[in-house]
Amino acid sequence: MKGSKETMKVINKQNILNTFIDKDTITKLDVVNNTKLSAATVSSLIADLVGEGLIKEKEIGESKGGRKPMLYSLNDDLVYVFTLRVTPKGAIVGIVNLKCEAVFSKTIIMSVHSNKSFREMLLQAVSDIRTYKSDLIDKISTVAISVPGIVEFSTCKLIYSSTLYIENLDVNKLVHEIFDTAVEVYTFKDTDALILGEHYFSKSNIQNMAYILCENGVGLSLISRGELFRQDGCSLELGHQTIDYHGLKCKCSMNGCIGTLLSESPALRRYTELYEEKYGRTVDTTSLDYDDIINLHKNGDVIANRVIYEQLEILSIAAINVVNLFNPDIIVIGGPLARLGKELEKVVSENVRQKALKPFVSKLSIYTSKLELSSSLQGMASYVLKVQFFKTIRI
Repeated sequence: MKGSKETMKVINKQNILNTFIDKDTITKLDVVNNTKLSAATVSSLIADLVGEGLIKEKEIGESKGGRKPMLYSLNDDLVYVFTLRVTPKGAIVGIVNLKCEAVFSKTIIMSVHSNKSFREMLLQAVSDIRTYKSDLIDKISTVAISVPGIVEFSTCKLIYSSTLYIENLDVNKLVHEIFDTAVEVYTFKDTDALILGEHYFSKSNIQNMAYILCENGVGLSLISRGELFRQDGCSLELGHQTIDYHGLKCKCSMNGCIGTLLSESPALRRYTELYEEKYGRTVDTTSLDYDDIINLHKNGDVIANRVIYEQLEILSIAAINVVNLFNPDIIVIGGPLARLGKELEKVVSENVRQKALKPFVSKLSIYTSKLELSSSLQGMASYVLKVQFFKTIRI
């Protein structure tokens, strides 16, 4: 019976702690109502949690007819998560507290194109933390990093990234060398971090969601039955699905992959081709990026209009494949193309509804992400904190 009582105490404390997720403050009565535990049990276990430093007494609340209640909140200063979103053009570094609030974020502009430059990026990110938030560096207990590519989640290794030109990078080992302390390390592929941010900020019980990223390549992540799909070596490489066997050669050695037609490089290449075709002379696009093509489109540039129309058609094909394979309730489109908002949603939704399997489209919603890319930092942190602190316990 002693073991059983101790087990129940651990379970009850965890369930009380879980009631603080996404709450600024909470009263003992709120906890009683949420957990269905007795007032005496809640009072005793909250005292334990305060003593352990996980929660704290914040202030006296307003009375609703009786004695003024004590308001409790998470001890947001207890632990911090170091988060880093890496792309070929740089990174966003941040620190997120126990309440999943970003207390620091900074953009680093630096080309990442090898194992060596990845290390330099991480060194720069840690240096920025030491410079701007030196008081928090020793409170960082976990490091969460997102990268484009194939990730072995269980060992925190970046197996392969065609956009970063990296193979077999031991992220776990590298982090421990740079931090020189026993932090816990999590790795995510780029779209995993973005879909987690979307899921976290939606504050809704979305069970089945797909996230398509059109940026330096084409990525896909899934939330299935309310959980992020994560499997070693399986990265849902949407950009490497062949749609034109006789098309351009891809970095993966196949021809006509989606990524050879959709994303920044194909859009710039297509703009160059159409410009030369129309005006009979070359155009220098080396200083342009995806956002520039979108801006030209919004300003009525005829060639950019054609490029964007073709990009949306190819994106529609990608979305149709995702619908037919996974039957999500929601598809979120992220990256620069998301700036097209309603225009994108209308074109892609119409194409998907006309061409995807009919049983899968009746309740399907497709929309562009309205969040900043930095939301991925809190998305990763929310995943980590749920694993470490807000564990779901089922009896």
